[in-house]
Amino acid sequence: MRRVFTADVSDTRAERIFRAIRFGPRTRCIECGFTRKLWKLPDGRWQCKRCGKQFGLLTGSRLARTRFSPAEIYELLFWFELELTDHAIARRVGLPYHRVHRFFLTVREAIADYEERSIKLLDGEVEVDETYSGPRFRNRRRATRQRLKKSGVVKRGRGSMRLQTVVFDIYERPDGIVYAQPVPDVTGEVLKAIIHEKVSIETTVYSDTLASYHGLASRYADHQTLRHVQGEYVRGAASINGIEGFWAYAKERLLRPHGVSAEHFLLYLKEVEYRFNHRDLEPEEFVHHLLQVLLN
Repeated sequence: MRRVFTADVSDTRAERIFRAIRFGPRTRCIECGFTRKLWKLPDGRWQCKRCGKQFGLLTGSRLARTRFSPAEIYELLFWFELELTDHAIARRVGLPYHRVHRFFLTVREAIADYEERSIKLLDGEVEVDETYSGPRFRNRRRATRQRLKKSGVVKRGRGSMRLQTVVFDIYERPDGIVYAQPVPDVTGEVLKAIIHEKVSIETTVYSDTLASYHGLASRYADHQTLRHVQGEYVRGAASINGIEGFWAYAKERLLRPHGVSAEHFLLYLKEVEYRFNHRDLEPEEFVHHLLQVLLN
């Protein structure tokens, strides 16, 4: 494996970085938390004096089954920070694509879990909106369009949107935190369930006039709507420009892999959400934060 960003980082130094991020100033047992006495085993792992647990630097973490060493993982995460495709990274580091892709799927799974856990209650002022992700019917290949028409999947009007993935977004001001979730439809039952789970009741909610949002004013501090069909996009503090900004950011990145399969769409969406929510981090800070997500 070719190492570019971490060429001057020895294996020992990489392990020290991982150890500090996972355990802090003192190594602790991953089973009972004991720190006073850990025996060092010949294979480099530790054994706890109290409970007898044997564990290594990656044991019990998302990285436990990876075949990469800490130094190699460290290098790959710097490439990941650059937002290149998995194919492009595999070519540059000289590894088979399937190994790199499998590793980054593990990274994306950890990111998706972290985003779901860490975004609990958004408050203050939030914007909510729904969008459709994926190629439009008219942008698909002619043979594909004809096949879809014959099968009856596509009908006139909004029926063609059934081919796209519906994504519901909540954007919190002024921190610029976004929460995005694919949904089966845009009914009030589905959208309000997510809002009630993720938004504090002391919050002012901004949305368009979609009927699914009706009734939010009775539960939250305030609910202001914008009449997009009449060309109203800003009225005082009321707008959903924050969400529009996120989707300008997200759609450009979701196009880079030349399309994302339905199977992995959530993982790539949560990756974009994570990058957006941590967009102010410097490259090394981003990598170290991502290591915290992967190791803890």
